[in-house]
Amino acid sequence: MKKVPVALVLDDPAPCISVYYTHHDKNTTEDGRPLIEYNPNSTLFEFCDIIEKYGIKGKFSVVPMPGNRGDIVRGIDGVSDDDLKQWLDTVKRRVMPAFSVGPEMLTHNMAVDVTTGKRIEINECIWAADKDRSVLTPYISKAFSILREAGFESRGCTSPWSFGIEVEDEYVQSVSRSVYDVYGDKNCWYYLRGQRDVPNAKPWVEYDDGEYCVVSIPATTFDHIWQTIDTTDTSYEFISSVADKYITSDGKDGQIVRVLETGGFPLFITHWQSLISNGLCTGMRVLELVAERINTHLSDRVEWYSYEEIMKLVLSDKKSYPKPIFKK
Repeated sequence: MKKVPVALVLDDPAPCISVYYTHHDKNTTEDGRPLIEYNPNSTLFEFCDIIEKYGIKGKFSVVPMPGNRGDIVRGIDGVSDDDLKQWLDTVKRRVMPAFSVGPEMLTHNMAVDVTTGKRIEINECIWAADKDRSVLTPYISKAFSILREAGFESRGCTSPWSFGIEVEDEYVQSVSRSVYDVYGDKNCWYYLRGQRDVPNAKPWVEYDDGEYCVVSIPATTFDHIWQTIDTTDTSYEFISSVADKYITSDGKDGQIVRVLETGGFPLFITHWQSLISNGLCTGMRVLELVAERINTHLSDRVEWYSYEEIMKLVLSDKKSYPKPIFKK
């Protein structure tokens, strides 16, 4: 049996600062605890230990200008230069061998005037909703350029929220142009859409003119780990119940299994704040249990892939990955 890709889709990482804190509409969790603003580098080290132990691969965002508080090259408010360097070096050394790294646009908060660097008082997702490629391309190129300046190789990006979905054709052209302008590559990927609870959920060729090609790689599950942000329950029973939503202890059910059984690629999503669980790191334990169950029960059916590896798989047989029809 030919194995299919499985990947972890991880949104919202940034050096030490919580981008969730910066854009959340209140400063407490749902159960009333103060929402943490900064994450120590020990959380990244813990994540690296898990992905190395279980061979996890996938997509890892790096927000270039997290929360409009500086950028990952010139410095971030509230983050020491030593901590910033340690975070970036760790991602390059321990995450990038297995994960495709890309920007999640510029701030995952308010938009930025790329000419002046000044904050625009509108959420960047809303800002993008009526823009064409002449405006989107320099914005996205800025995101890739900051990552390149920080020492990252990147061939794809993630939409914060649904950035670009209203003007997706223009957005796709902008991503393609930006990757070529910054890195010189004519093939790229992007993550915008979810394909959840639909049969045969796979990536697709979004654009191909014979020279430039753009592959859309979706998430095919929901972020079930998110609920760990809003509770202090760290019991094994709770952790197992969350993991069950992805894959049960016997490997016979859960969203990952259902995606696989309907012909799709299990590309399971979570967020950096979900793994950190407002400082308790309960989500890390869930991730570890999910990976253990995948490796135990599905190793004859799936293989861990990075997003760039998935892109190359699609490019090797484009006709097998047609664009799905989306409901209006």
